[in-house]
Amino acid sequence: MASNGEQIPDPATDRYGYSRTALARLVLAYELQELADRAIGGVPTVNDSWSQPGETVSDALDLVHQAQEVLTRAVVYERVKHTSWEAIGEALGDITRQSAQERYREAVQEWKDSQQEPYYEPSHPGGVRGVRLHPAAMEPTATGRSLDAWVHQHVKGRPEIEADEHPVTGHLPALSTAEEMVQVLDALNHLYGDMHVPTDPGRRAQLLERKAALLDRIAVEDGRPEAAEQAAEARARAAELRADTA
Repeated sequence: MASNGEQIPDPATDRYGYSRTALARLVLAYELQELADRAIGGVPTVNDSWSQPGETVSDALDLVHQAQEVLTRAVVYERVKHTSWEAIGEALGDITRQSAQERYREAVQEWKDSQQEPYYEPSHPGGVRGVRLHPAAMEPTATGRSLDAWVHQHVKGRPEIEADEHPVTGHLPALSTAEEMVQVLDALNHLYGDMHVPTDPGRRAQLLERKAALLDRIAVEDGRPEAAEQAAEARARAAELRADTA
């Protein structure tokens, strides 16, 4: 449970309630917070007398590396928003579209791949799978709450931010009905098709009920009666799964 009494969603399915753009923005915010925290830590001089030769240079280099991670995540976020490589190249210092793409293509592709398969394959049969997807995207609800609290603690002198209860999560790109359906179907495929995921009828029933609600919305908003029939089928299957666990 969260400290405020709110339920933290299951990390296995939490991300499916967010748009891909929102997840990329949360990851960028997470890395920006990390950079800010590291930079703030270097301001006090209380430990200077005990620092080792070259330690401040090493710390500064760590900041440069973290800043590069922020830049990479910013490029990924822009690509998720469908920003052209040409525009990204200009923002990077007027480099060519081809140079920008070559520099960040691998990071962008890894982001896409980790969305589809968030875990690495175990190194040996029965081994533990490592998490491939960025932790902020794996648990966006907890991450967002933490970032909201961090902003309130650290960003001062900005009345519009101080008055905003959710300065990070309250302004993320919304999840459309169509994209939410894709997320739900991805979640179901993950639960049914991943041999490493233990059978959990309750979780599958929950996703099927969510799928049914989305189909109902599509039936009304798009005037598609077949969607209502599919919703009824999804609810029936969910009821069967719940009955099996009763």
